[in-house]
Amino acid sequence: MIFTSKGYLNLLLATIILFFISRQNIINLGALAYFNHIYILICIVAFFICIIYKPVKRRFLFLSFILFMYSAFMVFRNGIPIINILQTFLTLKFVFVFFVMAYALNADRPMLLAKFTKALTYILLFSSLFVVSDYLAPNLLYSLAKDGRGIMGVSPGSFFGSRVLYSGFLLLYSILLLSFKYSNDSKRYFIYKPKFYWLLLFFAFFLLFLTFSRKELLILLVAYGITIMYKNKGLIRLLGTIALVAITPAILAGLWLVLGDSIQANFNENYVRYKIFYYAMEIFEYNFPFGSGPGTYGTVMSKMYTDVYTFFKVDKAIIGYGSQIEGPIFDLFFVSLIAEYGLGIIFVMWFIFQPFFAEKDGYVDQVVHVRLIRINGFLMLVGIGSMVPIMGNMIGLLLFFLLGVLTSNNAIFVHSRKRANA
Repeated sequence: MIFTSKGYLNLLLATIILFFISRQNIINLGALAYFNHIYILICIVAFFICIIYKPVKRRFLFLSFILFMYSAFMVFRNGIPIINILQTFLTLKFVFVFFVMAYALNADRPMLLAKFTKALTYILLFSSLFVVSDYLAPNLLYSLAKDGRGIMGVSPGSFFGSRVLYSGFLLLYSILLLSFKYSNDSKRYFIYKPKFYWLLLFFAFFLLFLTFSRKELLILLVAYGITIMYKNKGLIRLLGTIALVAITPAILAGLWLVLGDSIQANFNENYVRYKIFYYAMEIFEYNFPFGSGPGTYGTVMSKMYTDVYTFFKVDKAIIGYGSQIEGPIFDLFFVSLIAEYGLGIIFVMWFIFQPFFAEKDGYVDQVVHVRLIRINGFLMLVGIGSMVPIMGNMIGLLLFFLLGVLTSNNAIFVHSRKRANA
């Protein structure tokens, strides 16, 4: 719809490349740095065109109507600007990318997944050159995190220009590779020969370790364990499970030796994420059961509406010290949604999580374990989204694009044959 599947993939890659260029310290891209917004807008328009021209399941329309009417209700109930209802679209923007890739296109999905994987592999290999530059010439091309983590105090962000984004990419790439099925006919893991496949997995893990990103490392180790149990059966699964349980304490102990000081330094009353959670619960309790309304706390549009921050005397460590709100207010994404939507968060979560439970594409499932990607991807979304705004960054975009490729294009639409028989 609007573009072919290949067109959407090429636009996504162009968006990523422009994003990488915009993060460096030498060239100023200007408006092109925000090309990702154009990509999202194209997908939203394509989604609505698809809704008009295809028969849609009533349950989907009904629950979507409830979500946006609920958002409108909170806007009027709390007396916040009408424009704030746009925050609901911004919160769910990547889900529209998923819908377009899943439902609006008839494509050779295994081929599309192969091209997507190759593109991510090129990014992985090319990014390693910039990891080297992060150590040899820190802050020359891309600014480094200033949290003192990593070897020699350097936690590389490569051309992502961010340790958090880079570690998220490495986690997503590892989860994708772990799902590949081995073909006895081609002697490959989907598209890669075994030696290169295992080398890529190890290399992604090594780069992720260099970032010293605690949550991503922990999620990846859990994903390894889930993969071992998922891919094996019978005695092998039992032995693998026992081995995993046996070595887990050793792995956790090793991580504690490496990252323990950093973890202990953060867990105190001045920890900004603790403060974000504290004020979110205050807002939730005060407005129970409805919430403070979209775009009022911890989301993009709350920068333009500060009444809630003022009313609850939110700490400056969260809202920033300048004239504008530029602090780390986006860190606890799902917690912020509880403050904004109250119990209505159930409708938001239904919208966000349905890509993980939609009908999988049978052809893709022949080359990769779709359910395994979804399980590990779900852990990634919740684990990272509970700490950083994955639904607003490039990693979230890549994740939902991937979920769309894995999904059958009949999941929310009524089958033409069934409709004719009715």
